[in-house]
Amino acid sequence: MKRGIFFFGKVLKTLLKCSLYSSMLVFVFLTINCGPATKGEYDIPETVTTVHKKTDLRNEVKLPNAVSLHLEKMPYVRNAFKQPPRANSSGGIDDFYATTQKTAMHSAVINNCSLDILKAFLAKGWTPIVMIKLQTQTNEIIAVSDYNDHLSQVTLQNPVNLSKRRFTYKDFETYWSKGSKNKCVLITPQQLTERDIRNVLAKYLSKDAFEQISVRSR
Repeated sequence: MKRGIFFFGKVLKTLLKCSLYSSMLVFVFLTINCGPATKGEYDIPETVTTVHKKTDLRNEVKLPNAVSLHLEKMPYVRNAFKQPPRANSSGGIDDFYATTQKTAMHSAVINNCSLDILKAFLAKGWTPIVMIKLQTQTNEIIAVSDYNDHLSQVTLQNPVNLSKRRFTYKDFETYWSKGSKNKCVLITPQQLTERDIRNVLAKYLSKDAFEQISVRSR
């Protein structure tokens, strides 16, 4: 009886060793064939940074590289210049907006503009009217009719005689900020609300590029 129990125990130990040895062999075999687990095989939650980057890419809307408008085909703009604008009045571009009620029925003055905002208006087919102060300290109210990113130039055009002058972006922004402090006037065939203007800007610019604007219109 004792000999039988001893023999059974010896057999059991042998089986356990074999089982352990077999398990180790299976593990080694799988590791050699499959290799260690790699990054990317698991579903990693999207981080806040990744979400923001994707959102920024979705919101990024590019302007055309160049736009040129034909003021001769815009009588509603030309009518506002039948009487020479009083660029040296105390109100400047605001006086122009106020004194053109009879000649420009639908008009809007936009504050806190940027060059990109002017480009977006041009891309829409609206010609922004600005007041610039040149190096000669002369103020002038004039329309922006063209821009060209390849040349880094804007074109200012007299709506009456259609004469043109070109300025680099840098010079224009300097003269414009001194003249009308980054304001512009839009004259359009239909009345514009602030919502209309913001909707147009949203087609060409990210929201934060025009958040700061304010609009008065009639």
